[in-house]
Amino acid sequence: MSKAVPITAYWESAPGVPLTAPGDVPTIRIRRLDTQALEVTDAAMTEVGDGLFSFSFAPAVDGIEYAARADGDPTASAQVPAAVRFQAGQVDNKLAEMHVRFDLDPNEQQTYDNDGEDISNSQFALTKVPGVGDFDIVRS
Repeated sequence: MSKAVPITAYWESAPGVPLTAPGDVPTIRIRRLDTQALEVTDAAMTEVGDGLFSFSFAPAVDGIEYAARADGDPTASAQVPAAVRFQAGQVDNKLAEMHVRFDLDPNEQQTYDNDGEDISNSQFALTKVPGVGDFDIVRS
């Protein structure tokens, strides 16, 4: 049995305004990259707060890579700007380490340290917590 992978995404309802208590809860789809089979279909994400939403994904098979697409406006009700409605990332699902990456803003240049410890742009800085594998998020 695989370890559950937490997947987190961020949306704003307007520039600088985190999406909170949305009328339509963001959803997520997850596909196997080797077969393109849909493993998770439009599952509801859980609101964490401050515009963050999460989903815990437990892959059935270790070592298979998956792609995830989160939808911040599943009924197209304009609760988030259309340009940032969808976020996509990849779940590596390797036994030794698992990574899920969602860009913070598709219109904003991201910087990544070579060691994978820091991800940042003009809005956020994510810094890996030593020995834990989680990231601290600091809004710029």
